[in-house]
Amino acid sequence: MERKTQTGYLVLADISGYTSFVAKTEIEHAEKAISILLETIIERLDDVLSIVKLEGDAVFAYVPDERMPDCNSMLELLDNTYLIFRDSARDLHAQATCPCKACQAIPTLDLKFFVHHGEYVIQQVAGIKDLLGSDVTLVHRLAKNRVTESTGWNGYVLFTGRCLERMQADKRPFVQQAESYEHLGDVETYVLNMQVRYEEMKK
Repeated sequence: MERKTQTGYLVLADISGYTSFVAKTEIEHAEKAISILLETIIERLDDVLSIVKLEGDAVFAYVPDERMPDCNSMLELLDNTYLIFRDSARDLHAQATCPCKACQAIPTLDLKFFVHHGEYVIQQVAGIKDLLGSDVTLVHRLAKNRVTESTGWNGYVLFTGRCLERMQADKRPFVQQAESYEHLGDVETYVLNMQVRYEEMKK
């Protein structure tokens, strides 16, 4: 059966510091904290995006072109998701009643987003939905980048240049970088510091 190629925005929300958090803390409490934080991400993104799947410490979602009018709408969604994530992490830490490493390390977790515009095919197998395509591969590859190395940021949103152009967004507020991936080539990226945006929202 031929599957129809669609276009839209591909979004990956990824918890920063997850590997170290799980490796260095008590697994039972670490798993509980991560589950709660992932639920907050999913609940907020699900207001606008279609959730594809949970990928360990990340949530993969998409939205067709017609359901995302502009860059401001996307940024508002990501801002609100980041706000809820950070506030939830703060509350989990404040309410912790044990001195375990996991509960004490919750504030080290952060959240980053990767947003790309492109083509995808929706695959349905045994009732399970997934997205296929080179643009789907790219948005996942973006998680391996030089942003933290070059800026020191752990919480950020990274847009591809193609995505911002599709949204007709003003690129001036962004930090421009370039990444290169095998089989996918060079990718122009634009990054915003979510920590700064969070502090502005909390004023």
